[in-house]
Amino acid sequence: MLHLLRFLGRRFPVDLIAPAVDGWEESQRLLQGLCAETTFVPPRGPSLLDRIGLVGPYAKDRALAAALRERLKSRVYGAVHVETLSMMPFLQAYTAVPVVLDLWSYGLPSPLRILRSGGGPAGRPKQLARRLKLGFYDRWYWPATACVTVVSEEDRMRCETAHPGQHVLVVPNGVDCQAIRPKPDQAITSPVLLFTGDLSAESNVDAAMVLATEVFPSIRREFPKAELRLVGRNPDPCVTRLAGPGITVTGAVPDMQVHLRAATIYVAPHFTNSGTRTKLLEAMAAGLPIITTSLAIEGIKVQPGRDLLVADQPADMIESIQTLLASQPDRERFAQAARHMAEVWYDWSRCLWPLEPLYRDLLAPKAVAC
Repeated sequence: MLHLLRFLGRRFPVDLIAPAVDGWEESQRLLQGLCAETTFVPPRGPSLLDRIGLVGPYAKDRALAAALRERLKSRVYGAVHVETLSMMPFLQAYTAVPVVLDLWSYGLPSPLRILRSGGGPAGRPKQLARRLKLGFYDRWYWPATACVTVVSEEDRMRCETAHPGQHVLVVPNGVDCQAIRPKPDQAITSPVLLFTGDLSAESNVDAAMVLATEVFPSIRREFPKAELRLVGRNPDPCVTRLAGPGITVTGAVPDMQVHLRAATIYVAPHFTNSGTRTKLLEAMAAGLPIITTSLAIEGIKVQPGRDLLVADQPADMIESIQTLLASQPDRERFAQAARHMAEVWYDWSRCLWPLEPLYRDLLAPKAVAC
């Protein structure tokens, strides 16, 4: 989102309204000079009535809703850019202003796919319930928008099929290849497996659980000095409890590159949710050998077996990790291929350009018939 605001703020006057969640002060510092005005609203939290009446997948904070309502009443805007579908309930009464909805992913896994996934029996009922809520919301409460931006061609086709007539634009996720530099070599002393992300997000919690409970114990038996690092903000209590011999749960870190440089292999056992995952792009830019699932690489221009390894079951993931840990030439080959693909396809300088003609068209003065 920082790169998105940097791109838009250099081309158009932009005001930002966002919830004041953890780290908002640092966000405000980073955004200085990018936006005409930046407002962070302390969340009020849902009331008891809000919680009782919540039937959809998204809660609406009253403080943020009030701040947005006041801003749209007091000023004239040419367009509203909304990050993720979860923010659309705040705009239900303001569809007169052209809305661009930025979807980080579009599409829901089928119930059968959830039941067959390697996500473990404990998480499947929760995944099925959330899938039901999201499906209902998508079917009956799809918002009126001037444009929807998605991160891949696969998401575009799914969105256009589900919502005929919707204007859908592909704006890929990206990575800053200048800021994230590749590892100098792939030599190892003690192997470090790395997984990163917002560790309160359901898909990341499920992935961390699979990695720590179904994959890492076998690796630890074969490589007693191996370490697993689960790095990311807001770790769910069940993720925090995974910390133990060989497993580190860091919480938020000031510099992700420290962990990217220390890692031997990046492992992401995602079995739910679609969309292009920026953490995989970061691992590619860092020149790490990557092992992940076929679902996780959906929409990313990589070839399994050439640029990374794909394993759709924990047993296959264990075998792939053991293979890479035993072979430095293989690690070097996959690391170089991943970095090359990040530079060619996913540097931010290439990814965000479709937004400029979109907003120039939306903000251009329209001719009025006499």
